[in-house]
Amino acid sequence: MKGTANVCIYASILLVVSMPYTEEVTAQQKGLPPSFLSRFSETLRSTGTTERERIETDRHDFTQSTKTVGRGVFQIEGGYSFLCRSEGGETEHSHTAPEMMLRLGITERMEFRIRYNDVWRFSDTEDLSGSEDLRWSFKFRTTNQQGWIPESALEVRFTAPTGAPDWSTEQVNFGLDYIYGWRLSKFVELYGSTGFATNGLAEFAFLPEDPANEDFMLYTQSIAIGAELTEKVTAYGEFFGLFTDGFEYDDQSPVYFNIGVDYYFSNNCVVDVRVGNGLNHDADDFFCGVGGGWRF
Repeated sequence: MKGTANVCIYASILLVVSMPYTEEVTAQQKGLPPSFLSRFSETLRSTGTTERERIETDRHDFTQSTKTVGRGVFQIEGGYSFLCRSEGGETEHSHTAPEMMLRLGITERMEFRIRYNDVWRFSDTEDLSGSEDLRWSFKFRTTNQQGWIPESALEVRFTAPTGAPDWSTEQVNFGLDYIYGWRLSKFVELYGSTGFATNGLAEFAFLPEDPANEDFMLYTQSIAIGAELTEKVTAYGEFFGLFTDGFEYDDQSPVYFNIGVDYYFSNNCVVDVRVGNGLNHDADDFFCGVGGGWRF
């Protein structure tokens, strides 16, 4: 069943990508005006980003950006993370990659996103590996900052049950993430997010031993402050917590603090690094990661 789902998803993506080019050739042969898909495809190929604001990614800090990529813009993000924890004399460490997110701007205030990730977890008792369930979502810019009204965005999230048995809930999950922020000065911004998700959107860190047969809710809250250090370097500090409800046994409430730095090679290319640690018993002891984004 999962193999069939994967084939259907990949085939659908290929069909959507190829349709505009096929229609464009057919229209030219028949002397017809280009269709909407052809015009949109041409927008994707021709839209320049040199005059746009600097790229903003959603990948390394927990709190996402309130920005969308913009109409006709395609952006790819990815990276690698390492997490470790020790409990009861047992050590566990996890690796995640490629943390790949593809973002496509439908309008200036709306985008479509799809995320793929693999996980490797090693412990003293067992090793687990495989892909997480595919995540796809729509992100909408909702308000601009006006006084104390924040600039904000809403992401509507879903999963597709395509992951490996160790990480798949074998069902479609749903979640919302409301992101908001205030620019305090030319160089400083305060921002945060509030969200929830069924089964934690199949996030590997929260899945029970049998993820397909246990349902729970995950609630999230974050607060962060970011600063522009130079024309090419920005940094942030962030607190965030994740709180489960509905586990058969004990619920979890890990809380973290992390810091990160972005370096911009250009307005369209950025690399990032982050490091953080857990602040309570439920959290991982330490995590770090590197990655980046490219807009074109």
